[in-house]
Amino acid sequence: MSIPINEKTALIAVDIQNDFCRGGALPVPEGDTVIPVLNSYQEKFLRAGGTIVFTRDWHPANHSSFK
Repeated sequence: MSIPINEKTALIAVDIQNDFCRGGALPVPEGDTVIPVLNSYQEKFLRAGGTIVFTRDWHPANHSSFK
């Protein structure tokens, strides 16, 4: 299936962070493998004039995630 990329399409990368990669605080098995794929899509969207949005999961300093 091929999806056209143009100025009306968006790439949304959700919560990509070093912590999920090898050597990070919360490593995910093979978490590093998403980076080259994401970079490839980012280039495609840039060339086609699409929108690229990166988000991050934010928690206050005293959030239970940090225990």
